[in-house]
Amino acid sequence: MLAAFGSGQLTAPSWLRRGGQSGGQSGGRRGGLLRRLAGPTAFAVLGVVLFAAYLAHSRIVAASSESGGQALQAWDMLHGNLLLHGWTLSDVSFYTTELPEYMAVELVHGLNNDTVHIAAALSYTLIVLLAGLLAKGRVTGREGAIRLLVAVGIMLAPRDTALLLGNPDHTGSHVPLLIIFLVVDRARPRWWVPLLVTVLLTWAQVADTLVLLEGAIPLAVACLLRANLRRGSLAGNWYDLSLAAGAAVSVAATRLFLSLIQHAGGFTVKPPTVSFVSVNALSATMFGDVARLLDVFGAKFFGLQTGAIMLALVPGLIGFILAAWGVAAGVRRLYRADTDLIVQVLTIATLIVLAAFVVGTKNDTNEVVGLLPLGAVLAGRLLAGPIAAIRLIPVLALALAGGVAIVAYSATRPPDPAQRYKLTASWLAAHDLHYGLAGFWDASIVTVDSGDRVQVRPVRSFQARIVTTPSESKASWYDPQRHYANFVVARRRWTCSGVCVGVRAPIMSFGPPAATYHVGPYTVLVWNKNLLARLRTVSWCNEGWPWNTPALPCPAGGIQGPAGGVQGPAGAVQGPDGGSG
Repeated sequence: MLAAFGSGQLTAPSWLRRGGQSGGQSGGRRGGLLRRLAGPTAFAVLGVVLFAAYLAHSRIVAASSESGGQALQAWDMLHGNLLLHGWTLSDVSFYTTELPEYMAVELVHGLNNDTVHIAAALSYTLIVLLAGLLAKGRVTGREGAIRLLVAVGIMLAPRDTALLLGNPDHTGSHVPLLIIFLVVDRARPRWWVPLLVTVLLTWAQVADTLVLLEGAIPLAVACLLRANLRRGSLAGNWYDLSLAAGAAVSVAATRLFLSLIQHAGGFTVKPPTVSFVSVNALSATMFGDVARLLDVFGAKFFGLQTGAIMLALVPGLIGFILAAWGVAAGVRRLYRADTDLIVQVLTIATLIVLAAFVVGTKNDTNEVVGLLPLGAVLAGRLLAGPIAAIRLIPVLALALAGGVAIVAYSATRPPDPAQRYKLTASWLAAHDLHYGLAGFWDASIVTVDSGDRVQVRPVRSFQARIVTTPSESKASWYDPQRHYANFVVARRRWTCSGVCVGVRAPIMSFGPPAATYHVGPYTVLVWNKNLLARLRTVSWCNEGWPWNTPALPCPAGGIQGPAGGVQGPAGAVQGPDGGSG
């Protein structure tokens, strides 16, 4: 010790040196743990912030009866009708995806108008986060951050609130799809991975047939493509071939599952009506298709006046350009042995969806909503390097800041003024009206808004008469032995090619009302009798959405009278023996 002093050096005791080293190691471990937790914590915080913002954004517009129908289906399941006995759904059931989500929300929050907004915000938040994770892949560091931010930035600020934060029409189906893609991307080749992917694909396809186009077919094609590139023995290609076989098996398993549900007395799903567009119609609808694609990305500028309002489209336009660039990069790498499987799957899925959209007759915007997450992930995975190389990061940072500003503005906007004129369940209850009929878009959402205390069932006009049709509805709703419907909600200024419920058709069907009320754009007609006793059921066999088709019903389905007879061509209701009643 003295020698140490004499030499001008101070040596600490051995016990102190050991303690200092131990404390430094402990601090280092704690620091390492904090660094490892920083990323997941920030990601979770981002999810909470996005959910709050999207929930406020969703509340800007009123929920629709389409999403209200799903809320009622989930409510029915929550009360014991797990197979949805008596329900006829459209060509997508949402049975294994959105309906369980609605059930969870209703279990916690109850059935009300906010149920739809909470479920929609939750779905879109999950889609944004899962797309960011899939774009990042296994890459860490700066490139991983750029990948994630590119994908999240493209999807950050949805402009079409009704499409992405309102109706569940195909949007929420991308939650299970992205989960499947994450499994394929992150899991190492093991025997159980193809089995898990097969189960997940079946689960998602039961809910939505669009998963066939975006998931099962692209996965099978990509895996067969990789096996062809690799050549070699079957044993060497077992993983890709197993995934392809699992995708094929999932299609058959989906059909079997839906058939078993129907044979067990559960819901019925209408087969999708798909056809090719004519050459003349193809050229006529081309610009409309482009406008719908831009609308998905929040970049639709057709019909807008030039000016400062165009600045709000800049993030969407940049996102659209990046997504198109990412798809082009994916196409260039499609037939290369070193390309990631998930890049090949997403590229093929994008091309299939685009082709079906352009040459098919189902060219609504909701049919291509999947291009948003698909394009965002491809852009994130394939463009991080080029973006950094040509120094576009400042431009992307500005676009991301613009998206954040749009989200913040949308979250603080007041509700749509048109909601002030909607017919509320409280108004109906105050006038002692608890069970009635209305056009599809004015029916189920009122029932949801009341917590199922006021029940309004969907109908439509056909040949100036009020009829119902088995679609997004339950057969027992229209049973006069179970329910007493004594009012109709009509829209005074709607015509809809004669299919909407105006004032004339209810009077032609049920006679003069005992009382009439005018509430904003609505007319509420009230009778002192059960309208269900005179309500007919009409079937449109080849229409995926019969509530607004002007086409004639299918001859095979006929028109069912209130007693269950079938109306013949002359308009008389025929009894079981064929004689007219």
